[in-house]
This record gives sequence, structure tokens and C-alpha cells, in this order.
Amino acid sequence: MHKISGHLIFWFLYVSFTVAIYYVQEPNLGLHIVYELASLPAKLVSVYYTLYFILPKLILKKKYFQAVVQFGLLLILCVALLRIVVVNTVYPLYFPEFESTLVPDNLAKLVSPLLDLIIVSSLAVIAMLLKDREQSERNRLSQEKSNIQNELKLLKSQLHPHFLFNTLNGLYAQILSNPKVAAKMVIKLSDLLRFIIYEARSPLVNVSDDFECIKNYIALEQVRYDSKLQSSLSVSGAMANKKIPPLLLLPFVENSFKHGISKDHKACWIKCQINLSDNFLEMDLKNSKVQSTEKEKCVKGIGILNVEQRLKHNYQNRFSLTTKESEDCYHVNLKIPIVTL
Repeated sequence: MHKISGHLIFWFLYVSFTVAIYYVQEPNLGLHIVYELASLPAKLVSVYYTLYFILPKLILKKKYFQAVVQFGLLLILCVALLRIVVVNTVYPLYFPEFESTLVPDNLAKLVSPLLDLIIVSSLAVIAMLLKDREQSERNRLSQEKSNIQNELKLLKSQLHPHFLFNTLNGLYAQILSNPKVAAKMVIKLSDLLRFIIYEARSPLVNVSDDFECIKNYIALEQVRYDSKLQSSLSVSGAMANKKIPPLLLLPFVENSFKHGISKDHKACWIKCQINLSDNFLEMDLKNSKVQSTEKEKCVKGIGILNVEQRLKHNYQNRFSLTTKESEDCYHVNLKIPIVTL
């Protein structure tokens, strides 16, 4: 029904515009309306044969010579049809004194309807191509949005088990050796799970909640490492009414322990500084590390790969991520836009 109404609107606008143009040249409204209605069958044949045969079967398949031949024959047929209807309707009503024939003695009487047919057919083809292009663009954007959403869901589903795997391993070790410490870890872990399962489902979370998640994670690791670990976590700037996508910061902190601190059997440290402005959040993260083998240097955690893809999806080129590595220190600096409510 929507398609039919679109066609009706096209023809109404075309006939109205054509009648208005002719009326300016000769102020006889009845004549121009009758002429346009009489010529309408030939124009319908020309337009719809072009739209549903010549365009899809020949032009879009790059059969241009056949398209030109077919369109030429179509014009001859439609001009003849137009002349037959006009001669038998318009002339008896408005020009009874003239003897009308199918082939007029004045060439202009053939050229004018021929141009009309070419113009209306061209307009219809252009309108169809623009409509198809717009629909294709909508479908592309819809598919792209759907793909991004599905990919982000997949990335998050990969991130959560990866984080839990590392944390539960540490909890298991404490249960065997120190049940009281394990109990504290369970409380911290429950807070983390509450954030991941419920709050992290939203596209945006409060910066304060994400900061609390990092704080709980480091507290969990502090229990596991005890006095061996020196940790520092601080924030500057107001966190109120500021939001970011969930779980973008935590994987970098997690990565510090998995690939850096956990390999250091002596004293180790981690420093995390979060700076907030009106438009950006910057995380500066440093941790101690031992010298890695060449093979280990090439390995990047699943969580970091996922979060890098999420950064690209969320911010395109509007974020900054730099990493520096020395013999005893690993340094990450991440700067992302924030949403201020």
C-alpha cells in the first residue's frame, strides 16, 4: 500500500507541474488537464516498462546497447499510442475545426510528446535509483549497527570469563592456605560480580562505579599478595554525573597483575592515577615487571585485545592509548572522552 501511494504521489505531482508549465504559456486549464490525462496511458507504459524491464534487466546488467534499442522502440510505440489517444479525445473537444491525423504535418507535434516521454521516464528512473540507494544505505547502516552490537556483546562475554578465571584461581589458592583471607576475597568478588552482571549490561556506567570496580580488584590482589605488593590508586577531578562504557579500564589493571606483577617473586608495585576533566578521562597506569622472554613480549592478553576493539568501536579515532616498557616497568596511558550529564 505504501508503494502504491508513492507512485500516485509521483504522478499527481508530475501532472500538476506539467499542467502549470503549459498554463503559463497558454492560460487554458481545461485543455492542459485533458491533454495530460489523455497522454497518461502512453507515459505509464513508457515509465513502467523502463523501470521494471529496461532498468533491472539491461541497464543494471550493463547491457547498454540493448537498453538503447529497447528504449528507442518503446518511445516509438508510446508516441504512436499518445497520438492515437490525443487525436481521439483532445482534438474533438478543443480543436474540432482541425483535421487530425496520426502522423502530423508539423514535426513539433511529434517532438513535444517524444520529449515528454523521455523526461518523465528519466525522472522515474532517477527517483527509483535514489530510493533504492537510500534503502540500501539504511540496510547497510542497520546491518553495521547490528554487527557492532553483536560484536560488542561477544567481546564482553569473552572478557567476563577471562577476568573471573584469573580471580577464581587466586581465590582457590587462598581457600587452601588461609580461609579467613579467602572470606574477605569472597566479599570483594561478590561486589565485582554484582557490577559485571548487572551494571555492566548498560552501554554507559558511572565513572564512580567503574572506579569502585578497579578498587575492589586491586583490593583482591592486595589480599593475595599481602605486604609483597605496594599499590596506589588515586583519582583527581569530580566523578559525579560522568559516564563511560563499562569495563574499559579494568582489563589494563588486570593485565598488570597477570603479565607483570604475578611473575615478580620479590617486592612488586602498581600505581594507577585517574584524572578527570569535563570532557575526558585519563588513566595513567604503571606496574613493576620482570624481564620477559622474546616469546612473552609477543603475547597480548585476550582481555586487552578485546578492550582495544571496544575502544575502536566506541570512539573510532577519538581516544589515545600508548604503552611503554622498560626492563622493570610497564606503563599504560589511556585517554577517552566521557559523557557528562
